[in-house]
Amino acid sequence: MREYDLSGVLTEFAMTLVTEYSTTEILDHLVTRIVEVLPVSSAGVTLIESGAEPRYVAASGSDALAYEQLQTDLAQGPCVESYLSGRPVTVPCLAEDDRFPSFGPAAVAAGLVAVFAFPLHHGQRRFGALDLYRSTAGPLDPAGMAAAQTMSNVVSAYLINAHSRQVEAAHAREMHHVSTHDALTGLPNRTLLRQRIEHAARRAQRSNAPAAVVFIDLDDFKQVNDTHGHLMGDQVLRAVADRLSKTVRPGDTLARIYGDEFVLLCEDLQDEDDVDVLVERVDRAFDAPFAIADSLLSVSASVGIAYSGPGAEISEGLVSEADRAMYSAKRRGRQHRTS
Repeated sequence: MREYDLSGVLTEFAMTLVTEYSTTEILDHLVTRIVEVLPVSSAGVTLIESGAEPRYVAASGSDALAYEQLQTDLAQGPCVESYLSGRPVTVPCLAEDDRFPSFGPAAVAAGLVAVFAFPLHHGQRRFGALDLYRSTAGPLDPAGMAAAQTMSNVVSAYLINAHSRQVEAAHAREMHHVSTHDALTGLPNRTLLRQRIEHAARRAQRSNAPAAVVFIDLDDFKQVNDTHGHLMGDQVLRAVADRLSKTVRPGDTLARIYGDEFVLLCEDLQDEDDVDVLVERVDRAFDAPFAIADSLLSVSASVGIAYSGPGAEISEGLVSEADRAMYSAKRRGRQHRTS
């Protein structure tokens, strides 16, 4: 093995760290390059988590994949031993080694002659093992062992970084969800509704499709809180949100924007008749009482509609129009709607 070959592999691996390739793709490439620079026939990586089944991640070819899978199926072999001990495990001649009574004979029958496993770990944290396979007997020389150890250290560092990126991305997704969704009902909030309206406006510029906003306000909801308590009121709001969610079409947006106020953004309408159909569904959502704890509570709502015809501007102004229409309906009596 020449030092500049190893240096080239490490350079390639370092450059992949800033790409969008998946962990499997990167490790697949690495084990393939390892076979090119080390005196081995194939290589593989298996990740192992405490209390979970070992998980094959990468292999240089079908034979390495078979050996990795064999160790996983038998829960035995140099890979497992290296993971458990935290030390390299060398088997220069598998046929003469009796440490793995299940894996050894099966692997020899499959054509494996020698295997070298290097733990993937960072401090006390263990990930699995890098496995090097040979079709000829004999140990790796000191330079080969050192190079393999370097490779395992690099893979360990990559796995630490990949895990950190995954945690960071998950946290970012969670924060984005929190900032755009109502904590009580899980519905989009006013922020996300505003974004959806802006998106609808851009789409409407291309398609000239009509859109509408339906403003839904629960009638006398304060009385629910005063009579049954805010905890019961929160359960009612969640039940209303769940029932209204079942009335909307795919692509529509149902949002809770404040207290007992809900807004439905309807895009890609054919005409105003489509809005009437949707509002009838909303009305029917309040026909049956809501089963909350051991109580049945009847809840009604007033509805206001703002319609934006073909080619008309779509903006947050539609929400204000629908809000005014809702209050007009409420003045006419409970469970009314107007546009």
